[in-house]
Amino acid sequence: MAEKKDTAKPAAAPPTEGAEGEKAQSHKKINKMTLGEIDAKLNEVRVSQGGLKSRYAKQLLQRKKTLGA
Repeated sequence: MAEKKDTAKPAAAPPTEGAEGEKAQSHKKINKMTLGEIDAKLNEVRVSQGGLKSRYAKQLLQRKKTLGA
């Protein structure tokens, strides 16, 4: 019988803390954002999407209004 060769794939390196922190911030839920984070995201969305007509932008605006700003 033919023996199977042990071809273990090298384990992927764990992500660094910096990359993990960036990922967590970029996917933070709207209802857990502070007022400052919402303002920053609104500016980011305005630049990247060319306005505030997207569903995400509308939800950010609604949350900002809820927080009382």
